Amino acid sequence: MQTMTLKPAADVVVRKQDGTPLAAAGEPVELNSYWQRRLNDGDVVAIAAAKPKKD
Repeated sequence: MQTMTLKPAADVVVRKQDGTPLAAAGEPVELNSYWQRRLNDGDVVAIAAAKPKKD
C-alpha cells in the first residue's frame, strides 16, 4: 500500500484510526480509504517528503 505524509489542515485536529491525533507537523500514513476521505474533505493536506541534499 502507498504511504503519504499528511498534516492537519489549519486549525483542525484530525484523529488517526487508533484515536490519537495526527501530528501538527505531519507524519507518514498508509494511504487507505480513511485517509483518502480526510483528503477529499479537506481535513488534511499532503506535504512533500524532504529530498536529500546533494553535497
